[in-house]
Amino acid sequence: MNGIKNMTFIQHLEELRWVLLRILIINFILICFSFYYSNLIQGILLEPINSMNLTNFKLQDIKITSPFTAKIIISLFTAVMFSFPYIVYEFYKFIYPAFNKLSVFFIIFLFCFSIILFVSGCYFGYRYLLPISISFFVGLIDNQVQFSPERVSYIFYSYWLILICGLVYQLPVITLFLTKLRIITYEFLKQMRSYSIILFLVMGALLSPPDPVSQLLLALPLYILYEISIMISYFFRVKK
Repeated sequence: MNGIKNMTFIQHLEELRWVLLRILIINFILICFSFYYSNLIQGILLEPINSMNLTNFKLQDIKITSPFTAKIIISLFTAVMFSFPYIVYEFYKFIYPAFNKLSVFFIIFLFCFSIILFVSGCYFGYRYLLPISISFFVGLIDNQVQFSPERVSYIFYSYWLILICGLVYQLPVITLFLTKLRIITYEFLKQMRSYSIILFLVMGALLSPPDPVSQLLLALPLYILYEISIMISYFFRVKK
């Protein structure tokens, strides 16, 4: 551990290069698997919509290259989602020597907590936010009109919502990490509560589809996570 801590700047860059290389290799393998099973994954993406029994909703391919593009998008996003635990592992492994005051047990807890929150966020986006937002847009269409968005557009839109939810659910993890490093405090988070509400509404507007339902569905969990972060910061605060 001391040898790693005393590495030069160039050696740290070399170590970072190997970290990125390992992540790229893992992602490449997952991309290949995801491309092979892309039809199955697409069926999973469509399941929340199919369960809604929408009569005027039908996907279509317009461009000649759309079938291949759809498979590529599915492969890339699926690989990123499934490689997230490994990316987090490499991240903690890389930065741990710089923060050796943190115990190994705490890092393991942080890793597990991060994965649980990421999966929970992705599930929320997949099971609730995606169907509700689609239902909102379909509700704006006249019943005499066949709503036929591009399949590529729907796939990208679905993954965007799911990944955004998974990432914003990392707020308690970030709070816990910064609290242990004494960068933020429980008192600071309490003081920023009113500002956080405005910030989350803005984030909901920027990151979610342009409808008020989706914006509130994203902003509300963010505020709940912020309150959880305050409690976490209190229990894990560094006592003077």
